[in-house]
Amino acid sequence: MDKKILIIEDYPPTIEMIMACLERSYASDFALDGPTGLEKAFTYKPDLILLDIMLPGMDGIQVCRKLRADPRTAKTPIIMESAKVAAEEVIAGLHAGADEYLLKPFTLDQLMKLVKKHI
Repeated sequence: MDKKILIIEDYPPTIEMIMACLERSYASDFALDGPTGLEKAFTYKPDLILLDIMLPGMDGIQVCRKLRADPRTAKTPIIMESAKVAAEEVIAGLHAGADEYLLKPFTLDQLMKLVKKHI
């Protein structure tokens, strides 16, 4: 379990579901808002980041841009997740630097396939 995943998500039940799914194979930590997520990304040094778009303090698009602009996290894979399904939202997430865009609700199988693909 040497690979680490950071979950930046403001809905605790989603965090709990994801962490329970990841716990057998990966270490994980979480942040409940954008600014805390950025700080944890720089200190926790995850191998992958799961990033929600709708966050308090700073939205996921802003967080993604800041992660990509910083040399410490510029190459860290980012899977953006959101219930926003409009094409412009997906495009905005990908243009901000996300490697994948996972639509909510998603299955744990979908999530694990993307995690394995990027780690």
